[in-house]
Amino acid sequence: MTQGITVTVLRRIALALSLVCCHNAAASVFDQMIDPQDGQLDMSQWILNNAHGFMPVPFLITDPAVGTGGGVALIFFHETQEQKDYRLANPTKQGHIPPSVSGVVAGGTDNGSRLAGVFHAGNWQQDSIRYIGALFSTSFNLKYYPEQRPEPNKFNIEGLFFYQDIDLRIKDSGFFVGANYTFLDTDTQFDLSDNLPGIDPFSLDSQDASLGLKLSYDSLNNKFSPSQGIKAKLETKWHHPNLGGDFDYREINALIFHYQKLNHDWGLALRGDAKAVSDDAPYYAKPFINLRGIPAMRYQAEQTALAEFELSYALAPRWALLGFAGSGKAIAESSNFADSKWRSAAGMGFRYLIANKLGLLTGLDLAKGPEEWALYIQFGTAWR
Repeated sequence: MTQGITVTVLRRIALALSLVCCHNAAASVFDQMIDPQDGQLDMSQWILNNAHGFMPVPFLITDPAVGTGGGVALIFFHETQEQKDYRLANPTKQGHIPPSVSGVVAGGTDNGSRLAGVFHAGNWQQDSIRYIGALFSTSFNLKYYPEQRPEPNKFNIEGLFFYQDIDLRIKDSGFFVGANYTFLDTDTQFDLSDNLPGIDPFSLDSQDASLGLKLSYDSLNNKFSPSQGIKAKLETKWHHPNLGGDFDYREINALIFHYQKLNHDWGLALRGDAKAVSDDAPYYAKPFINLRGIPAMRYQAEQTALAEFELSYALAPRWALLGFAGSGKAIAESSNFADSKWRSAAGMGFRYLIANKLGLLTGLDLAKGPEEWALYIQFGTAWR
């Protein structure tokens, strides 16, 4: 399973918070799920005060690339003593440093795709060091759309996904320098019988490893569901046999997210994202247009560029409606930007503030792409 596909599918895992938790008494559980400030459903106290440290989270998977399904996650929030002291001293405010998060995840879909693994996202020294680590076993049934051919080729890609990422803050600024390492050990089986009758499925075993360097900027006001600030990144990755893989190619990615409050009720978010790989990259490593309403790998080429906006309106302190739209291009090596078609998607959704102390929103998005409708259950921001 490639890093791009894995991360995209994990982004779109729909997380609906469960109220089924183990504790000393049912009344105590209920009390911890009500915010004493406004009397509304809120998971902050359960997440941060529960000494046993986890939140069980059933989730749905609704990405059109892999079908419909679900699973369960155990999410662990790790609060330092400094974070706890600030929270207790400021009961009406969000924590000034986000807690670290760990998780154990397992799930599957109706087309036979499955995933299972663990991850950790941590920060240390007053958020001057940020780390993400993940280890996943995956088996995804997907479709590959070759250039100039309308019918896709079906394939299954399964194996091991290992990821390590670290960012170091530059003094007291919002700038970070970072590096990451990715290793993929995959077994891919192609089924071309729909397009080429009589051709038996064939397999390809491969390994892919990369080392990445990046410069990023982050002034977001919240790690999980930002409403103000900027996140930007410029990253390059080298894939080479000396790193443990079978391929030799390069990736480049530039992105920017901008969140802004227009007034008390209205908010605007803007996103730009561009990716490119060298022409010797394997087919699964080519970037694709990553927008709500468009399945992963549907529009794929050596280069992609996209833009998206999201407009939100606060109905109440905890409830918001939003609309979004975006468009992108997949630019093949044999083409150019002007000749490539724009592929657009749009939709609407809602959000509920499920954990006030963390500023964590959850909700639903319904989106329409060039070919189909898609439903996404969001946990935090839709952009990563």
